[in-house]
Amino acid sequence: MSLLWPERLTLHLEPEGGLEELRRKVAAARGRVGVTVVLSNHFVRYAVLPADTGAATPDEELALARFQVAKIHGERAKSWEVRVCDGLACAIDSALLQDIKRMFKGKARLVSVQPRLMAAYNGARRRIPREGAWLLLAERGRTCVARLAARGWASVYNGRETDADELLERERGRASGEALPATVLKL
Repeated sequence: MSLLWPERLTLHLEPEGGLEELRRKVAAARGRVGVTVVLSNHFVRYAVLPADTGAATPDEELALARFQVAKIHGERAKSWEVRVCDGLACAIDSALLQDIKRMFKGKARLVSVQPRLMAAYNGARRRIPREGAWLLLAERGRTCVARLAARGWASVYNGRETDADELLERERGRASGEALPATVLKL
């Protein structure tokens, strides 16, 4: 059995290089290749959905996710694409997603666009204990701290702070009274 897209490539969209750098990387891809684009957390906003949403269908869950994102980010969230994964809403600007999709006209095929937090979570799943963990993702000019509890996503903070350890301590303080995980994964 032969695969139509046998090669896989992961490219990262960072704010420093932006779309032009990504466009150059896509153009440089040789042969038939399936590409996953991982977005810096600079381009993504997150919202944790309530544990028991009461959503009966995926459409209802997505509507709740859009509501949660709008509640946090206001009117500007109307132009964002929202997706839900394991109770976490991820939102990016719709125009950015369209710009990324337009880059794929040759032999490179866009397979997926993933927020950095989700790509890191997927890569670290086996290392996350049942009782949960803190996921700490530091980038130039931005830090994302996510807390996974035994039941799933408990909190996500994605901001401009650059002192990751200080931010982690602040998030621990905000969650006082809750059972906090001991494991910290710096991804």
